Amino acid sequence: MSSIPKPTLGSVEAELITSDEKTLGVEHVDNTHGHDDGLSGAQRTLVLAAEQAKAKPLGTFTAIKYYWVAFLWSQYCSFGAILVGYDGTVTGAVLSVPTFRETLGSYIDGQYIISASWQVGFNVGGTVASILGSVFYPYLGERFGRRGSLLFACVVSICAIFIEFFVIPDKQVMWFFGKFINGIACSIFATTSSSYAIEVSPLQLRGVTTGSVNLYIVVGQFISALVIQGCGTRADRSAYQIPIAVQWCFSVFILVLLPFCPESPWVLVKQGNVEQAKRSLKRLYGNTEDDLDMHFRVIEETLEFEARLHANSNWSDIFKGTDRRRTWIIMLLYLCQQVTGVQFVLGYSTYFFELAGFATSKAFALNVGTLSLALVSNFAGILLTNTVGRRNVFLSSVYACTGDCLLIGILSLIKNNAQAVWGMAIFTMLYMLTFQFGLGPLTYTYTAEIGSARLRSRVIAWGNMCNQFFGLIINIINPYMINPDEANLQGKVGWLFGGMSIFASAAAWYWVPETGGRTTDELDLMFKKKIPSLKFGDYEITHEDRLEMESIGSRS
Repeated sequence: MSSIPKPTLGSVEAELITSDEKTLGVEHVDNTHGHDDGLSGAQRTLVLAAEQAKAKPLGTFTAIKYYWVAFLWSQYCSFGAILVGYDGTVTGAVLSVPTFRETLGSYIDGQYIISASWQVGFNVGGTVASILGSVFYPYLGERFGRRGSLLFACVVSICAIFIEFFVIPDKQVMWFFGKFINGIACSIFATTSSSYAIEVSPLQLRGVTTGSVNLYIVVGQFISALVIQGCGTRADRSAYQIPIAVQWCFSVFILVLLPFCPESPWVLVKQGNVEQAKRSLKRLYGNTEDDLDMHFRVIEETLEFEARLHANSNWSDIFKGTDRRRTWIIMLLYLCQQVTGVQFVLGYSTYFFELAGFATSKAFALNVGTLSLALVSNFAGILLTNTVGRRNVFLSSVYACTGDCLLIGILSLIKNNAQAVWGMAIFTMLYMLTFQFGLGPLTYTYTAEIGSARLRSRVIAWGNMCNQFFGLIINIINPYMINPDEANLQGKVGWLFGGMSIFASAAAWYWVPETGGRTTDELDLMFKKKIPSLKFGDYEITHEDRLEMESIGSRS
């Protein structure tokens, strides 16, 4: 790291801060002598402005090189998201394994079948558990920290997978219970990943680290598809036991490294553990003393600034004041994910490949290939967020997914045409590319960035609840739209999701702001001033804004 130059203030930023000092009537803030508890509100404002000016000029790759320790630990804490993607995919995949159906199904008309009611129960149970885990997480995260949350999730998941692995034949309740408690663990993994990433990441790495949560979910889906493809045709119970047992690897990996993981300094400051927070910052950033002091004061002053705006937090606060708007934006983000048809495409891509004339084995292979392309697309979208902007990438993804759904619907009107079926299969693959380019990763980025620091755990948990709730509704109605004995809409479902996506696109264009390059205190101020989402990207923090921040920060 010694070869990487320390980020410094550019001349423009330095002049801006000097000008602010003169305007506010304070002396230059010296960061070399530790934190001064007697800072005025104006000096607090300058601390945040100085950190902002230092961080913004850094490029993505320069920031990764300079803050490589914090970057790697944020990736480690996101590793649990692999289990989220893996568990969600393997649950449906094992239903296609003959020996699994023999274990938990009934023999009807010459074949083993798991009843529709139990299938719905397995899906609903996992979703309800995930929602409960999201409700519980803020208390767990604030009381025991991010490390304690990961420990709890790992232990719960290991126990749940044990139940699933040794499920007794005809004991559907046992499998249901295993899926239920693993759903709690997956929810905690997902929320902890986003929380830790946003809290330890410098400004220029927030989009990369928070977007990586979705990347790891896709990695989990990809691994699940590979394992099922390799084991699903085995003639014994190992055909489904091996895919289930693979989940142990993720939790064990996290547990092995957990004792060495630095706790989030934001959590430690909120808990009043100042010295531990400073030690954690030193491990994460390893910079010079004045740089570490700057990071610490940014955390402290941001939390104090938000505390002046609001009292102690609870669940109802996410629906009050300026936080209410943030909460509804996050709900809209997850609604966009679901109404653009991601559950439909994820669940029925293999079905379209089979309609196109591919054998079942080839259809599964194409599904694996589609997920491979999705990984590349996700990675590209994450890298572009800092240069192109969060809003531009997100909206382009929403528009493209809308077009894919409508084109699938149009092609479904062409009867008995092999080329039309091929076209639906191709647009299914393109959908995954466009979805994972923006809608997938940036929803997690926005959820982590939009929420205020004091409500971060609850806001991220709220986002997970919205995601699970909307996904549950779609998963319930999907079989009734697709199954031959029901509506049998096949590709015509594209009209439904495409139509809903048009309204989602309009709502996203109006409500989704540009948060890239904005510090936490800047976003607090902009939401407080009720800046329209359309103007977030161009809004400039003025001297009057900083005076207002100073006024708020100096109140007792």
